[in-house]
Amino acid sequence: MLFCGFFTFSCIAQPSIQPLESLKKLGEGQMDFLFWSVYKAEFFIPSELDISTQKPSEIITSYPQALKITYLRDISKQDLIQATLDQWQQIGVTPKNLDAWLIQLNVIWPDIKKGDQLVLKVNRSQQSQFYFKAKSANRLELIGTIDDVSFGPTFSAIWLSEKTTRPELRKQLLKIK
Repeated sequence: MLFCGFFTFSCIAQPSIQPLESLKKLGEGQMDFLFWSVYKAEFFIPSELDISTQKPSEIITSYPQALKITYLRDISKQDLIQATLDQWQQIGVTPKNLDAWLIQLNVIWPDIKKGDQLVLKVNRSQQSQFYFKAKSANRLELIGTIDDVSFGPTFSAIWLSEKTTRPELRKQLLKIK
């Protein structure tokens, strides 16, 4: 385990928690690559947020929020981490804490099987909590936390940034016409 300066994370199983409670789904979409469906993504925002008066840039900085990914194929933890790094590089994100984050993700994330769900919830204090639900399980379980307040927005930028490599998916998640 790695504990660096202001980074801490936890990988202790918790009792049943409802990370999407008090959130509402804003949008959803599916990511396909060539001939393969890779995952379905859903973006959740605060229930009280009135999106009719908000710009996308305001919506993506409203907390708490969550991004739920349901995988449509098996993906190893290492491939998931590499894809995250590749996406950050493609959208021009170079966080100063990148190496520490990648080590933390390697500890937190499991190998993914078709039908599994991974949820990132960024709470009001911008702490990032990862939840996992195996296809055969009946609930999400907290699998790890990253306390660095810049992690959640940087991770979510893969899908929500104007620089995303998947602009159509971004439009679906943010309900942009």
